[in-house]
Amino acid sequence: MNDRCSNSSFQYRVGVLGIPDSVKSLGSLWRHTPWDHASLEQLKDLGFNTIQVNLAWGARPEDEPLNLEDIITLSEAEQIKYPQSVPLRCDPSPERYQQRRKIIAERSALCKEHGLRTLFHFGAPFNAHGAYGDTPPNCILDEKTLCRYELLLQQFAREFSNIDDVLVYTYDQDAWLCGEFGKCPRCSGIPLHKRLVPFLNRLAKAWHAELPDGRLWWEPWELSAGQVYACVQAVDTDAFGLALHSNIAEVMATMPGDRWLINTCAIAAKRNIPTLVEYFLGATSEELEPLLDLAHPLVVLHGLRTIAQITGVSGIKEYYGLSPDREDPNLRMAGLFFENPSITDDEALAALAEPYARAANGMVAFWQKTSEGMTFFPWETTWFIREIGRSRVDHALSAAVIRSQTACTPSWASTRKGTFMACTSPDNHPWLLEDVQLRCETAARSWYEAEQLGQSILEDIPENLRPRLNANLTDLGRLKRRAMAYANHLRETNLVTSIRSNIKNDRAWSELHDLLKADMDNFLEEKTKTPHQPAGGSIHDWQEMQEAILMLENNPEEFLAMYFLETPDNQSKGMFSMTSL
Repeated sequence: MNDRCSNSSFQYRVGVLGIPDSVKSLGSLWRHTPWDHASLEQLKDLGFNTIQVNLAWGARPEDEPLNLEDIITLSEAEQIKYPQSVPLRCDPSPERYQQRRKIIAERSALCKEHGLRTLFHFGAPFNAHGAYGDTPPNCILDEKTLCRYELLLQQFAREFSNIDDVLVYTYDQDAWLCGEFGKCPRCSGIPLHKRLVPFLNRLAKAWHAELPDGRLWWEPWELSAGQVYACVQAVDTDAFGLALHSNIAEVMATMPGDRWLINTCAIAAKRNIPTLVEYFLGATSEELEPLLDLAHPLVVLHGLRTIAQITGVSGIKEYYGLSPDREDPNLRMAGLFFENPSITDDEALAALAEPYARAANGMVAFWQKTSEGMTFFPWETTWFIREIGRSRVDHALSAAVIRSQTACTPSWASTRKGTFMACTSPDNHPWLLEDVQLRCETAARSWYEAEQLGQSILEDIPENLRPRLNANLTDLGRLKRRAMAYANHLRETNLVTSIRSNIKNDRAWSELHDLLKADMDNFLEEKTKTPHQPAGGSIHDWQEMQEAILMLENNPEEFLAMYFLETPDNQSKGMFSMTSL
């Protein structure tokens, strides 16, 4: 294994080349990252020694291979004996099938030219991601399912000889499992870990039989903490490894290393099972999507430190995707840590800022503020606070809610509730709304200060780096305005609640009026500086807010009868506008 960064805390350093997009309707990449010699050499120079050769993102950007079935076809006799009854989600045409195979073959060969280990990521058993509920057709207690996946893995190893390791999800990535409390006649009443461990053992054994030096990594995504512990204590250890999110709920830039991760790594270490921890190592992430140009390198440094200190961690893996062909302070910070895990904050920032010449000190201050904002922002409020770039600054004028996300998986029904504050039903207690409001304001204040710093040093930035800082400042403004839109909506709702209990509260009326106007100004800034939403589409006038301000000024009682009511206003603000139904 290539190990250019011999001082690194991580034996495995897994990169993902390219930027996916989580919106299935778009079916495209946000940005095309070249899969070429230069990109791979840049990742290698940063210290990566393994590359995931497919993006493996649920939205299947540009028909990227996501499952074994996307690039492997069993013989006619095998298909009859071990049928796959669930329609695949890839483009079924023979041309696209061959193109997907060609992509994986070319990428893996290119990696080998650079001395990089390769990994293919897939979901199994393929059940179209929960489309069949608790009783999917491909059951892991059905011997035909196990035999089919053994055959698929064996054939995959023979046809793609440049692939070293595989990473399997057993939930998500279009995989799904029967529920113990569902209607499957085989699985009913049998705890998940007692069914899943034999399936994993068969997969690992099949892969190891074809590739004695290969490893099957398992991502126990969507399992409860208890189920994960039980599986890790029982699974066969030969050629087996774990790939774990940085906490039980999600990969979160500012919340790596929870009790579940620490415990799971400790159990794995006692059994000599290597463990990869998945984390955001570059500017792009699922949390910030589709904002692609934000930099908060101290968050990356502190996250890597936290992960590296956990007993049993063997490696780090990018969770989302990387673009090494452009300036990315987050990614460069990861490389600095790989090279020197004992590097201090000051040393790391100074090294990071060197290319910025006379603007170096200003960039250090800028990154300190951008990183500070990330740590203040309440990422654990609800899953819907993710993909913040998709949220709308022209929020609903019904009462703000903390929209709750859940799914019918063990983790969502149990352990994940210990991370996200809102998981099952909307909780609109004024103190919850105020908590999220105040933290959004605190984060926005840091991002505003960073914005001012960045603008003040822009002329001193070397010409080749100036476009990158400009892009960063554009996305930083978008991020700040979305944080403020959330804060404004939450505070407006609490103010109206107070007014309804005491209609003569002149101070609250005055603050509400000022806040609505500030909210409108926030929208107008967004409209002026980013007239087109990052996800496409133009920003139009916020006529509803204009009318609300006029009504507040002219007829306060009618305002109370129309706005900030608990019933939604039936104006959809998009899936990821957290406070708007």
